Amino acid sequence: MKRILSLSLLMALCLSLGAQQQRPIVRLLAENPDRATNNMHSYEFDPIVDTPAPKGFKPFYISHYGRHGSRYEQNSTFARNAQGAFYVLDSLGLLTDAGKALRADVEAVVEAHKGMEGSLTPRGAREHRMLAARMFDRYPSVFKDKSRKEVNSFSSTNFRCIMSMCNFANSLQQKFPSGEFTFTSAERFMSYINPSLNVRRPGQPAPQRPALPPGGFPGMGGRPTEQRPAYAPAPGVPGYDFSRFLRPLFTDMGAAMRVLGNPEPFVRAIFTTAGLCQLIDFMGIDIYHRFTPEELAYLWVDGNNNIYRMWAGSTENGDVIRYAIRPLLMDFVEKADAALQPDSHRAADLRFGHDTSILPLFALLGIDDPQHRNFSFREASQHDWYAFFQVPMATNCQMIFYRNKKGEVLTKVLYNEKEVLLPGIEPVSGPYYRWPELKAHFIALCEKAAEPWTRAGIAN
Repeated sequence: MKRILSLSLLMALCLSLGAQQQRPIVRLLAENPDRATNNMHSYEFDPIVDTPAPKGFKPFYISHYGRHGSRYEQNSTFARNAQGAFYVLDSLGLLTDAGKALRADVEAVVEAHKGMEGSLTPRGAREHRMLAARMFDRYPSVFKDKSRKEVNSFSSTNFRCIMSMCNFANSLQQKFPSGEFTFTSAERFMSYINPSLNVRRPGQPAPQRPALPPGGFPGMGGRPTEQRPAYAPAPGVPGYDFSRFLRPLFTDMGAAMRVLGNPEPFVRAIFTTAGLCQLIDFMGIDIYHRFTPEELAYLWVDGNNNIYRMWAGSTENGDVIRYAIRPLLMDFVEKADAALQPDSHRAADLRFGHDTSILPLFALLGIDDPQHRNFSFREASQHDWYAFFQVPMATNCQMIFYRNKKGEVLTKVLYNEKEVLLPGIEPVSGPYYRWPELKAHFIALCEKAAEPWTRAGIAN
């Protein structure tokens, strides 16, 4: 009896430990299911907190890079695996009223994308208008200096970025009507607005990207393998068994499963469609409510880890990422130096681009992870690295420049409007750095990132 009781307690302890390991992401998705869509998640406008600048320093110039706002998916085939299955299941009379309602929602989201693929959505426009308004309200002295009226905007040639720039600038101009705004978008500027990440490593004949592990990612879940049947959950992995999600949709579960075979492609297509609903919120469709937070966590993990692999400072690919994005950081340096000249009339430099540039920029700065860590992409979710926080729609980097009457310049860096501390350099106070020291630090980061290529004689 004691042995049985001990085993029971041990099993309960194991389950409790498993729940504790899964709790952060499950809790975050329970708070906001829309986060499950990773880098497609809409921007969260959190409260703003500013650390007071050292006495005598006032902001006078802003340098900014913003990812485009919420957009339509880039093609309208995202639900193909669901649409085809729904058609067959409905024709066989296997859909319940709930199943038919879900099918209608999926079709409505697909229809809304036709002819709009990749374009900025109304929500994306609102995001940039709000960001601009918050920038002005937060740093009004930048735009009240009568000698500084110029606001220069540069955009990726992609139309959603151009539209993001227009919405941001229009909102800012409403608050800053005396401003002199210029707009530029051309291939010449793509070398720093959106540098190519397909860089050849020294000693390798072609760009290398780490392959996905055969069984998917460890952690919250993984793709089925021969050792893990498609319908059975792995031990301790909630949501792997899709029967809870599927059963309400079908009049005959067994017959429906014979049609679907492995249900994961069907469920994932619905999951992908669900994530797009927040971007086209004017339609009022909510599909995520059909999933539990545990199921969302399972479906979320692969995409999350893959984003860290492709664009952040992972141990597998971070060296390429940091090397490739150097031109963007150097553009911040060059434009800031120009704005600091006595005869400059520049109030702000605004750039509009993509997640494939801004997350690499944060990786080069060492702030792509909140704790300034680098790890294997396979471990991203285990280290509580969340793409929905690190690179959502409208992700932005703002560098705010302050000056005192002596002409001394301090700078702070904002990651999605939040003050951050930079590893490898000491601030003067709070998040404020002396610009000459910060400039030297940025240049050193670029030189360090280029070292392997420089030694091989192929750096550019």
